Amino acid sequence: MKKIEINGAAPYLHDEIIICILSRLPVKSLMRFQCVCKHWKNLFKSPYFIADHLHHSHQNPSLIISRLFVRNIQRLLVIDCEMQFRYIQKAPPPIDSSQRYLFFHIIGSSNGLLCLQIRKSYGLPPSLLVWNPVTRDLREVPESRTNGYGCKFGFGFSPVVNDYKIAAINSSNDGRVCRVRVYSLSRNSWKEIEFGNLKDVICHELKVSANGAIFIDGLTWEKEKVIVSFDIAMEVFTLIPWPPISGTNASSGLTVYEDKLALLTVGEIRRRSSNVNLWVMEEDISSPIKRWNWIKKFTSSVYPWKFVLGTVWKNEIVLSRKRKYADSLYLFNVNTNEVKTFACRHRTPPNFLSYVESLVPIVNIHNIEES
Repeated sequence: MKKIEINGAAPYLHDEIIICILSRLPVKSLMRFQCVCKHWKNLFKSPYFIADHLHHSHQNPSLIISRLFVRNIQRLLVIDCEMQFRYIQKAPPPIDSSQRYLFFHIIGSSNGLLCLQIRKSYGLPPSLLVWNPVTRDLREVPESRTNGYGCKFGFGFSPVVNDYKIAAINSSNDGRVCRVRVYSLSRNSWKEIEFGNLKDVICHELKVSANGAIFIDGLTWEKEKVIVSFDIAMEVFTLIPWPPISGTNASSGLTVYEDKLALLTVGEIRRRSSNVNLWVMEEDISSPIKRWNWIKKFTSSVYPWKFVLGTVWKNEIVLSRKRKYADSLYLFNVNTNEVKTFACRHRTPPNFLSYVESLVPIVNIHNIEES
C-alpha cells in the first residue's frame, strides 16, 4: 500500500483507504478506536459505515450456541469462522439495576441483533428485549408480556422497509391461531394484523428468518405439515408445502442455506442409526402462479448414533449427539461431504444460531441503510 507524503510532512493514507480497513475490523476493536479521535467516533455511528461494516461481517458469520450453563449460570458461546471458541456476556445487562434475569431464550438473530425472551422473576410472564451483545445496546420491548396460551414469536429484518419486526402469534386452547400482533423496532410500537389464512393452523416453535421473511413450522387442522411464511414488509402470511420427506421417524427443523429457506432432517434408519438430509427451497419465478420447488441438497452417510437437530452455518450442517451430556459438535460440509468433530461440553442440548457482529444500533434504527 502506497503512502503519500506532502511537503515533507509525515506520510498518511487517504480517508477512503482508512475506512476500507476499519470496516473490516471486529466491533470490539472499533469500540476501542472511538477514543482515537472525534472523527472516528462519528464515523462509526454513520449509516454508511455501519452498513459497509455489516456487509463485510456477513462474509464471515459466527455461530452462537445458547442454553449453555457453567456453574448454573446461563451463557452464550460463539464460534468464529476460524473455529475459535469464546464466551460473550453471561446475559444482557438488566435495564433496572435492582432486577436480575432468571433466564433468557433467543427468539432470533438478524444483522447482529438478538431478540430475547427474558424472565425477570418467578410468577411473572416473560418479556422481550432486543440486544446487540457487542455494542451492549439494549431495548425492552413495550407491553410485550403475554399471558395468552401458546404464544409464538419470530424476529427478522426486511430491507424493503428497512425495519426489524417481531411477530407474536397467540393460539387458543385447541392450538389454533386466534391473534397476531407485530412490533416494529423503528416505530417502537405494536399493532394487530389480520391472519385469515392462519385460522386453522397450529404454529410451532421452529422458526427462522431469511430474505425479508419469517418462517414458522406449522400444522393444519387436517394434520398436514406446512411452513408459515410471514412477509415482514407487507405483513401478510403465506402457507408453503413441505418437501416430500419419506419415512415417519424423521425429525426436522427449519434453517437457512445461502439466504434461502431450507429444511434440515435427521432420519432414523435403524434403532440407533441415523442420517442427515438438507432440502433447499427454490422459487419458480418463471411461473405466472407462485410455486415452490424443494431440492435435496445434501444426504449424509448412515451413522451408528442419533443426532440432535442443529442448523446450517456457512456451508456446513452443525449437529450434536443425542445423549444426556452432548460433548461434541459434528460439522457436515454440504459441498465436500467432509465431517469434522469438535469438543464442546454443555449440559443441555444446545440451540444453534448463525450470528454476525455489527454496529447496528437499536435506537434510530430507521437511519441505517442495508448495503
